[in-house]
Formats: sequence, structure tokens, C-alpha cells
Amino acid sequence: MFDVGGLVVVPFGPRDAAANMDLDRRLLDACERDPSRAYLRFYTWAPPALSLGRFEPDDAVSAERARACGVDVVRRPTGGRVVLHSEDLTYSVVAPRSAGATVADTYAWISARIVEGLRRLGADVETARGSAERSVERRRPCFLSAARHEIVHQGRKLVGSAQRLEPNALLQHGSLPIGRGYLRVVDYLAADEAAKRRLAAEMVSGTVCLEEILGRRPAEAEVAAALEGAFVEGFGAPVERSPARGDFPL
Repeated sequence: MFDVGGLVVVPFGPRDAAANMDLDRRLLDACERDPSRAYLRFYTWAPPALSLGRFEPDDAVSAERARACGVDVVRRPTGGRVVLHSEDLTYSVVAPRSAGATVADTYAWISARIVEGLRRLGADVETARGSAERSVERRRPCFLSAARHEIVHQGRKLVGSAQRLEPNALLQHGSLPIGRGYLRVVDYLAADEAAKRRLAAEMVSGTVCLEEILGRRPAEAEVAAALEGAFVEGFGAPVERSPARGDFPL
């Protein structure tokens, strides 16, 4: 799928919302300038954060309520709907665009690597066989629709992903809930209480976290290591590692 001369792995660790999105953008810019290398990154958010999709309206959430609760609000460089990053692991894959490969092709390839990594942990997961269409409802959280190639457990959505394409490079990142913190996203939606209750019930029935699948709470670093191994094998390119977690040299 991706013909690269090297795979740069950014060390796992937490950052705040602005720093996380800034680094993803810089990695995409680096690949756009020099598509000979791909970039792989797993990270967490400190403090927890709401990330809005690139084209999502600001008033989809109550930023005032979020910040009063110590939750950051940031806009992602990719599309999709709002996600609460709490008790989750986020992945980021930046790679050169392959001639002839469609968006669906790249989603399928990346999802296959994630499925392989999660199965190494003992998780019974697979890719969704649903529609390629994604929800356009204005105030509907990301985790309430499982599009084709997204990852599910017994029909319940596990991983929410979004992608951005540039002329030479692509960025795909997504959130993998380890615990149930993501469910609290409804608390911050700019919607009436009845709508929030309905959405909360849908999320409980239609989504799942890794702790529920495994019957134990894996550490974020354990999950990151399993996924990293699957991606390294999939890319099949020499691995380069960033010398420091803080300021990634680009």
C-alpha cells in the first residue's frame, strides 16, 4: 500500500490538546514536503479534551461548560464529529498518497493493522461492513456511526477515525477508547436534555471500549506497543525513532 523508505515512530506519551493537533499537522506537512517517509504516533491527552472535526460548527458543543470542567476544546485537522478524549488512546498515521489508491483503500489498510494489533492483545474485533456514508447530523458524536472499514466488536463501534488528504500525503487519526470516559461527550453537546439522554443511550448500546472487550483495563502503553508492532510489520520499512518525546525534530 505505502512505498516508503523509512517509518518514523514518534514516542508514545501525553500532550495537551493544542500540542497534539499541532504535531499531527506538522507531521502531515513534513510528509507533504518529503513523501519518502511515513510517520506513526500513539498518544493520550492531558487534560482530557473535546476535539471537533475540521468542518464542524463551533456551537456543536458548549466550550464554556467543557472548560469549567477542566476539559480542553480543540479543532482537528481532519473531518468527522466531536470526540471526547478521556481514557482513550489516539493513533496518528501520516503517509504518502499511493497512486491509484482510494480513500477506502487506505482506510481498509490502516484498519487491518489496528485489528491485527488489537487481536494480539486478545480483543475480538473486526472491520465494519456498513455503509461508506458517514453521519451528517450536526450534533451527533463520532462514535454513533460505524462506517465501512471502521473497527467493531460484535457490531458495536470501538474505534472512531477520520482522514485528511493533501496532494502528496494523508493523515488518518482516530480514538480507541480503553475505558468509558468517551461516553461523557454527551454532557458537553449543545443540545436539549431529552436529546442528550437519547444520544447517551445510543452510545451505551452501540459502542464499546477495550476494557469491556478484554475484561481487564490494559495500560495505554501496552495497547500502543501492540499496535505499533502491527504497523511496523505492515509498512515493512526501516524504523526511525524520534530522540525525544517533547519537541519532535522536523
